[in-house]
Amino acid sequence: MGLWAEWRAQRERSRRASTYLSQLLRSPEHADITWLLSHGVPEAVAVRELTFAKRAIGLVVAERDALDDRTASDVAHQLAPVISREARATVDLGREWGERWRAYTAALAVRGNVDSPATRLARVLLGGASIHEPSAAQLARATQFVHETRSAANVALRDVFGVASLPDDIRPSALRG
Repeated sequence: MGLWAEWRAQRERSRRASTYLSQLLRSPEHADITWLLSHGVPEAVAVRELTFAKRAIGLVVAERDALDDRTASDVAHQLAPVISREARATVDLGREWGERWRAYTAALAVRGNVDSPATRLARVLLGGASIHEPSAAQLARATQFVHETRSAANVALRDVFGVASLPDDIRPSALRG
């Protein structure tokens, strides 16, 4: 691929990543905020934790479900200036995002746990909102949020980056060349 074609391909990947990221940067749903507020979580904390959860889940979806291995990197690259801007406005926000992101990735890295990955992510969300010993109902509702967020991120990923299409008459393993 020539230099010009490579530059154009990179620009297109950046544009798609930016479009996907715009889905992740939408404000949390009012119902989700209200749910956390009903458990005594301050509004600013509820909005922050739901926002962080959406971003983290969106990055996980880009990493695990994208067709191109570079998608997650492209999305993270587009997210970095957003986090930097927010950190300049609110000093601790950048550090908090880093801590929350590490908590989400650590929750997914755990092996041998009886909780599903979605439930582990839900526990991280609730822990960030200072609900460290959630009830079964709180955990179920947070897990539902994780599932809904992941589903929405998957739809956005497919809309922006496309879906895999394989020939009907050839096994995927035969395409490896």
